Amino acid sequence: MTSRRIVCPSADGGLAARFDSPELRRRLEALGEVVIAGDVPDQAEIREWVSTAEVVLLPVHLDDDTLRECAGRTELLAFAGTGAATYVNLTLARELGITVTNVTHYGDRAVAEHALALLLSAARGVPAADLALRGGDWTGRAGRELEGATVGVVGFGGIGRTFARLADALGMRVLVWDRAVDDADLSPVHGRAVDLDELFASSDAVSLHLPLTPQTDGLVTDHLLDLLAPGSILVNTARGELLARGALVRRLARGDLLAALDVFDPEPLAPDDPLLSAPGTILTPHLGFRTPQALARMAEGTVAAVEGFCAGRPVNVVT
Repeated sequence: MTSRRIVCPSADGGLAARFDSPELRRRLEALGEVVIAGDVPDQAEIREWVSTAEVVLLPVHLDDDTLRECAGRTELLAFAGTGAATYVNLTLARELGITVTNVTHYGDRAVAEHALALLLSAARGVPAADLALRGGDWTGRAGRELEGATVGVVGFGGIGRTFARLADALGMRVLVWDRAVDDADLSPVHGRAVDLDELFASSDAVSLHLPLTPQTDGLVTDHLLDLLAPGSILVNTARGELLARGALVRRLARGDLLAALDVFDPEPLAPDDPLLSAPGTILTPHLGFRTPQALARMAEGTVAAVEGFCAGRPVNVVT
Protein backbone atom coordinates (compact mmCIF):
# COMPACT_ATOMS: atom_id res chain seq x y z
CA MET A 1 0.00 0.00 0.00
CA THR A 2 1.26 3.47 -0.89
CA SER A 3 1.27 6.43 1.47
CA ARG A 4 -1.23 8.40 -0.59
CA ARG A 5 -4.28 9.73 1.19
CA ILE A 6 -7.40 9.75 -1.01
CA VAL A 7 -10.43 11.68 0.25
CA CYS A 8 -13.90 12.42 -1.05
CA PRO A 9 -15.72 15.25 0.73
CA SER A 10 -19.35 15.37 -0.35
CA ALA A 11 -22.42 17.26 0.77
CA ASP A 12 -24.44 14.57 -1.00
CA GLY A 13 -24.36 11.29 0.89
CA GLY A 14 -25.78 9.42 -2.09
CA LEU A 15 -22.98 10.60 -4.32
CA ALA A 16 -20.30 9.68 -1.79
CA ALA A 17 -21.87 6.25 -1.50
CA ARG A 18 -21.07 5.64 -5.18
CA PHE A 19 -17.35 5.80 -4.38
CA ASP A 20 -17.88 3.70 -1.28
CA SER A 21 -19.18 0.71 -3.24
CA PRO A 22 -17.15 -2.46 -2.58
CA GLU A 23 -15.60 -2.65 -6.05
CA LEU A 24 -14.60 1.01 -6.37
CA ARG A 25 -13.38 1.18 -2.79
CA ARG A 26 -11.23 -1.91 -3.40
CA ARG A 27 -9.65 -0.23 -6.43
CA LEU A 28 -9.01 2.97 -4.51
CA GLU A 29 -7.56 1.17 -1.50
CA ALA A 30 -5.03 -0.47 -3.82
CA LEU A 31 -3.69 3.07 -4.30
CA GLY A 32 -3.67 4.39 -0.73
CA GLU A 33 -5.64 5.27 2.39
CA VAL A 34 -9.26 6.08 1.47
CA VAL A 35 -11.64 8.34 3.40
CA ILE A 36 -15.18 8.91 2.08
CA ALA A 37 -17.15 11.65 3.85
CA GLY A 38 -20.82 11.75 2.93
CA ASP A 39 -21.93 14.83 4.89
CA VAL A 40 -19.54 17.77 4.56
CA PRO A 41 -21.79 20.83 4.78
CA ASP A 42 -19.56 23.86 4.21
CA GLN A 43 -16.34 25.10 2.64
CA ALA A 44 -14.47 25.33 5.95
CA GLU A 45 -14.96 21.62 6.60
CA ILE A 46 -14.22 20.77 2.98
CA ARG A 47 -10.92 22.67 3.36
CA GLU A 48 -9.98 20.53 6.35
CA TRP A 49 -10.52 17.37 4.32
CA VAL A 50 -8.85 18.24 1.03
CA SER A 51 -5.78 19.94 2.48
CA THR A 52 -4.74 16.63 4.06
CA ALA A 53 -4.85 14.55 0.87
CA GLU A 54 -2.67 13.85 -2.13
CA VAL A 55 -5.73 12.82 -4.18
CA VAL A 56 -9.21 14.34 -3.92
CA LEU A 57 -12.35 12.88 -5.50
CA LEU A 58 -14.18 16.14 -6.08
CA PRO A 59 -17.99 16.28 -6.32
CA VAL A 60 -18.21 19.72 -4.62
CA HIS A 61 -17.16 23.31 -5.27
CA LEU A 62 -13.72 24.43 -4.08
CA ASP A 63 -13.14 28.13 -3.51
CA ASP A 64 -9.76 29.69 -4.22
CA ASP A 65 -8.73 29.83 -0.54
CA THR A 66 -9.38 26.11 -0.21
CA LEU A 67 -7.43 25.44 -3.38
CA ARG A 68 -4.44 27.38 -2.04
CA GLU A 69 -4.56 25.30 1.14
CA CYS A 70 -4.02 22.24 -1.08
CA ALA A 71 -0.78 23.60 -2.52
CA GLY A 72 2.29 21.55 -1.69
CA ARG A 73 0.40 18.37 -0.85
CA THR A 74 -2.54 17.75 -3.17
CA GLU A 75 -1.43 16.34 -6.52
CA LEU A 76 -4.75 15.48 -8.14
CA LEU A 77 -8.29 16.80 -8.07
CA ALA A 78 -10.35 14.13 -9.82
CA PHE A 79 -13.54 16.04 -10.60
CA ALA A 80 -16.64 13.84 -10.59
CA GLY A 81 -18.29 15.32 -13.64
CA THR A 82 -17.61 17.17 -16.88
CA GLY A 83 -17.70 20.91 -16.18
CA ALA A 84 -14.78 21.15 -13.78
CA ALA A 85 -14.28 24.86 -14.48
CA THR A 86 -17.58 25.61 -12.74
CA TYR A 87 -16.36 23.98 -9.51
CA VAL A 88 -12.66 24.79 -9.33
CA ASN A 89 -10.43 27.61 -10.63
CA LEU A 90 -8.45 25.74 -13.27
CA THR A 91 -6.00 28.59 -13.85
CA LEU A 92 -5.12 28.72 -10.15
CA ALA A 93 -4.88 24.92 -9.96
CA ARG A 94 -2.39 24.97 -12.83
CA GLU A 95 -0.35 27.70 -11.13
CA LEU A 96 -0.25 25.62 -7.94
CA GLY A 97 0.86 22.52 -9.82
CA ILE A 98 -2.33 20.57 -9.13
CA THR A 99 -3.63 18.32 -11.88
CA VAL A 100 -7.40 18.38 -12.49
CA THR A 101 -9.19 15.62 -14.38
CA ASN A 102 -12.83 15.19 -15.31
CA VAL A 103 -15.20 12.52 -16.62
CA THR A 104 -16.64 12.85 -20.11
CA HIS A 105 -19.84 11.47 -21.66
CA TYR A 106 -21.07 9.76 -18.49
CA GLY A 107 -24.33 11.75 -18.59
CA ASP A 108 -24.92 12.12 -22.32
CA ARG A 109 -28.01 9.93 -22.38
CA ALA A 110 -29.35 11.04 -19.00
CA VAL A 111 -29.15 14.77 -19.75
CA ALA A 112 -30.42 14.36 -23.32
CA GLU A 113 -33.43 12.40 -22.09
CA HIS A 114 -34.13 15.04 -19.44
CA ALA A 115 -33.97 17.75 -22.10
CA LEU A 116 -36.47 15.77 -24.14
CA ALA A 117 -38.69 15.32 -21.08
CA LEU A 118 -38.65 19.09 -20.50
CA LEU A 119 -39.44 19.73 -24.17
CA LEU A 120 -42.37 17.31 -24.14
CA SER A 121 -43.62 18.70 -20.83
CA ALA A 122 -43.60 22.22 -22.22
CA ALA A 123 -45.19 21.22 -25.52
CA ARG A 124 -48.05 19.41 -23.79
CA GLY A 125 -48.33 21.62 -20.71
CA VAL A 126 -47.86 18.67 -18.35
CA PRO A 127 -46.98 20.53 -15.10
CA ALA A 128 -49.85 23.03 -15.46
CA ALA A 129 -52.31 20.26 -16.31
CA ASP A 130 -51.21 18.28 -13.26
CA LEU A 131 -51.72 21.26 -10.95
CA ALA A 132 -55.08 22.11 -12.52
CA LEU A 133 -56.38 18.57 -12.16
CA ARG A 134 -55.34 18.42 -8.50
CA GLY A 135 -57.33 21.62 -8.01
CA GLY A 136 -60.44 20.11 -9.58
CA ASP A 137 -60.08 21.70 -13.02
CA TRP A 138 -60.52 19.14 -15.81
CA THR A 139 -60.61 21.73 -18.61
CA GLY A 140 -56.96 21.50 -19.62
CA ARG A 141 -55.39 23.29 -22.57
CA ALA A 142 -54.48 22.04 -26.00
CA GLY A 143 -50.86 21.00 -26.43
CA ARG A 144 -48.85 20.63 -29.60
CA GLU A 145 -47.33 17.71 -31.45
CA LEU A 146 -43.60 17.79 -32.13
CA GLU A 147 -43.51 15.76 -35.34
CA GLY A 148 -42.64 18.13 -38.16
CA ALA A 149 -41.59 20.92 -35.79
CA THR A 150 -38.09 22.39 -36.01
CA VAL A 151 -35.71 22.09 -33.08
CA GLY A 152 -32.48 24.06 -32.86
CA VAL A 153 -29.66 22.26 -31.08
CA VAL A 154 -27.04 24.69 -29.77
CA GLY A 155 -23.90 22.68 -29.07
CA PHE A 156 -23.22 19.36 -30.75
CA GLY A 157 -21.06 17.46 -28.30
CA GLY A 158 -22.07 14.16 -26.76
CA ILE A 159 -25.26 15.44 -25.13
CA GLY A 160 -26.30 17.59 -28.08
CA ARG A 161 -25.83 14.71 -30.51
CA THR A 162 -27.82 12.33 -28.31
CA PHE A 163 -30.63 14.86 -27.93
CA ALA A 164 -30.66 15.46 -31.69
CA ARG A 165 -31.05 11.73 -32.31
CA LEU A 166 -33.99 11.61 -29.91
CA ALA A 167 -35.60 14.61 -31.61
CA ASP A 168 -35.02 13.08 -35.04
CA ALA A 169 -36.72 9.88 -33.85
CA LEU A 170 -39.80 11.99 -33.04
CA GLY A 171 -39.85 13.29 -36.60
CA MET A 172 -38.55 16.75 -35.77
CA ARG A 173 -36.44 18.76 -38.19
CA VAL A 174 -33.02 19.42 -36.65
CA LEU A 175 -30.95 22.59 -36.99
CA VAL A 176 -27.52 22.71 -35.36
CA TRP A 177 -25.07 25.39 -34.34
CA ASP A 178 -21.61 24.55 -33.06
CA ARG A 179 -18.17 26.02 -33.59
CA ALA A 180 -17.07 22.78 -35.25
CA VAL A 181 -19.64 20.60 -37.01
CA ASP A 182 -19.70 19.06 -40.49
CA ASP A 183 -22.11 17.17 -42.72
CA ALA A 184 -20.84 13.78 -41.54
CA ASP A 185 -21.74 14.72 -37.96
CA LEU A 186 -25.23 15.72 -39.02
CA SER A 187 -26.13 12.81 -41.28
CA PRO A 188 -27.44 10.51 -38.49
CA VAL A 189 -30.01 13.15 -37.48
CA HIS A 190 -30.80 14.50 -40.96
CA GLY A 191 -29.76 17.88 -39.62
CA ARG A 192 -28.48 21.12 -41.10
CA ALA A 193 -25.82 23.46 -39.70
CA VAL A 194 -26.84 27.14 -39.54
CA ASP A 195 -25.69 30.31 -37.82
CA LEU A 196 -27.18 31.29 -34.49
CA ASP A 197 -29.49 33.97 -35.85
CA GLU A 198 -31.07 31.56 -38.33
CA LEU A 199 -31.33 28.83 -35.72
CA PHE A 200 -33.26 31.00 -33.27
CA ALA A 201 -35.40 32.61 -35.96
CA SER A 202 -36.33 29.31 -37.62
CA SER A 203 -36.88 26.98 -34.65
CA ASP A 204 -40.07 26.08 -32.84
CA ALA A 205 -37.89 24.91 -29.95
CA VAL A 206 -34.25 25.52 -29.01
CA SER A 207 -32.24 23.25 -26.70
CA LEU A 208 -28.90 24.41 -25.25
CA HIS A 209 -26.06 21.89 -24.92
CA LEU A 210 -22.88 23.97 -24.73
CA PRO A 211 -20.16 23.82 -22.07
CA LEU A 212 -19.56 27.00 -20.11
CA THR A 213 -16.41 28.74 -21.34
CA PRO A 214 -15.36 32.39 -21.61
CA GLN A 215 -16.63 32.23 -25.20
CA THR A 216 -20.07 30.83 -24.33
CA ASP A 217 -20.73 32.82 -21.14
CA GLY A 218 -23.72 35.05 -21.96
CA LEU A 219 -23.90 33.74 -25.53
CA VAL A 220 -27.70 33.75 -25.65
CA THR A 221 -28.51 37.44 -25.68
CA ASP A 222 -31.69 39.52 -25.81
CA HIS A 223 -31.20 39.71 -29.57
CA LEU A 224 -31.28 35.94 -30.02
CA LEU A 225 -34.23 35.46 -27.68
CA ASP A 226 -36.15 38.17 -29.54
CA LEU A 227 -35.77 36.10 -32.71
CA LEU A 228 -37.84 33.27 -31.22
CA ALA A 229 -41.39 33.26 -32.55
CA PRO A 230 -44.32 33.50 -30.14
CA GLY A 231 -45.11 30.08 -28.71
CA SER A 232 -41.53 28.84 -29.00
CA ILE A 233 -39.89 26.67 -26.34
CA LEU A 234 -36.41 27.20 -24.88
CA VAL A 235 -34.81 24.25 -23.08
CA ASN A 236 -31.61 24.59 -21.05
CA THR A 237 -29.97 21.58 -19.40
CA ALA A 238 -26.40 22.87 -19.91
CA ARG A 239 -25.41 25.90 -17.80
CA GLY A 240 -27.47 28.85 -16.63
CA GLU A 241 -24.64 31.24 -17.48
CA LEU A 242 -25.12 30.58 -21.21
CA LEU A 243 -28.00 33.05 -21.00
CA ALA A 244 -27.07 36.71 -20.70
CA ARG A 245 -28.12 37.86 -17.25
CA GLY A 246 -31.71 39.05 -17.22
CA ALA A 247 -32.30 38.33 -20.91
CA LEU A 248 -34.63 35.38 -20.42
CA VAL A 249 -36.71 37.11 -17.74
CA ARG A 250 -37.17 40.07 -20.08
CA ARG A 251 -38.29 37.80 -22.92
CA LEU A 252 -40.60 35.77 -20.69
CA ALA A 253 -42.30 38.97 -19.52
CA ARG A 254 -44.09 39.11 -22.87
CA GLY A 255 -45.95 35.94 -21.96
CA ASP A 256 -45.46 34.22 -25.33
CA LEU A 257 -42.39 32.04 -24.67
CA LEU A 258 -42.08 28.74 -22.79
CA ALA A 259 -38.82 28.06 -20.94
CA ALA A 260 -38.01 24.62 -19.52
CA LEU A 261 -34.88 24.91 -17.37
CA ASP A 262 -32.76 22.53 -15.33
CA VAL A 263 -29.83 24.93 -14.74
CA PHE A 264 -29.62 28.44 -13.38
CA ASP A 265 -27.33 31.33 -12.55
CA PRO A 266 -26.84 31.28 -9.62
CA GLU A 267 -27.67 27.90 -8.12
CA PRO A 268 -29.65 27.35 -6.04
CA LEU A 269 -32.20 29.99 -7.01
CA ALA A 270 -32.91 32.65 -4.42
CA PRO A 271 -36.49 32.61 -3.05
CA ASP A 272 -37.18 35.92 -4.83
CA ASP A 273 -35.61 34.99 -8.18
CA PRO A 274 -37.89 36.32 -10.92
CA LEU A 275 -37.76 33.02 -12.80
CA LEU A 276 -39.84 31.44 -10.02
CA SER A 277 -42.78 33.72 -10.82
CA ALA A 278 -42.17 34.29 -14.53
CA PRO A 279 -44.95 33.07 -16.83
CA GLY A 280 -44.38 30.01 -18.99
CA THR A 281 -41.63 28.30 -17.00
CA ILE A 282 -40.97 24.68 -16.09
CA LEU A 283 -38.12 24.38 -13.58
CA THR A 284 -36.18 21.38 -12.25
CA PRO A 285 -33.27 21.53 -9.77
CA HIS A 286 -30.23 20.57 -11.90
CA LEU A 287 -31.09 16.88 -11.93
CA GLY A 288 -30.64 16.05 -15.60
CA PHE A 289 -27.57 13.91 -14.92
CA ARG A 290 -29.03 12.18 -11.87
CA THR A 291 -29.86 8.67 -12.92
CA PRO A 292 -28.39 5.55 -11.29
CA GLN A 293 -26.78 4.60 -14.59
CA ALA A 294 -25.15 7.99 -15.15
CA LEU A 295 -23.94 8.28 -11.56
CA ALA A 296 -22.40 4.81 -11.77
CA ARG A 297 -20.55 5.79 -14.98
CA MET A 298 -19.42 9.03 -13.33
CA ALA A 299 -17.99 7.23 -10.29
CA GLU A 300 -16.29 4.63 -12.47
CA GLY A 301 -14.74 7.34 -14.65
CA THR A 302 -13.51 9.30 -11.64
CA VAL A 303 -11.80 6.25 -10.13
CA ALA A 304 -10.30 5.37 -13.52
CA ALA A 305 -8.83 8.89 -13.67
CA VAL A 306 -7.21 8.37 -10.25
CA GLU A 307 -5.81 5.01 -11.35
CA GLY A 308 -4.38 6.51 -14.53
CA PHE A 309 -2.77 9.40 -12.66
CA CYS A 310 -1.22 7.13 -10.03
CA ALA A 311 0.14 4.87 -12.78
CA GLY A 312 1.76 7.84 -14.51
CA ARG A 313 -0.75 7.75 -17.40
CA PRO A 314 -3.22 10.53 -16.60
CA VAL A 315 -6.44 10.69 -18.62
CA ASN A 316 -9.03 13.44 -19.14
CA VAL A 317 -6.68 16.14 -17.83
CA VAL A 318 -8.35 19.58 -17.97
CA THR A 319 -5.62 21.76 -16.37
